[in-house]
Amino acid sequence: MRKKPHRLEFISMIKRDGSGTEPVPDVMLKSMLENRFSKDRKYKLMRLSLSQDTYIASGFNSFVVRLKPKKQ
Repeated sequence: MRKKPHRLEFISMIKRDGSGTEPVPDVMLKSMLENRFSKDRKYKLMRLSLSQDTYIASGFNSFVVRLKPKKQ
């Protein structure tokens, strides 16, 4: 499954060396949602946890995310 950043709730960023996670910097989050090159990039999602409903979103960086609920 692939989703654009505005469809995702970013929980944390996975460190590149795989040693853990850290909060997503506000500047990076703003860039992903507003920058014309980043906002239309789709991230590949892989299920991380069924009980927590989380995914790993992979692109240039990797993030732990949840899907935003669909507006009705």
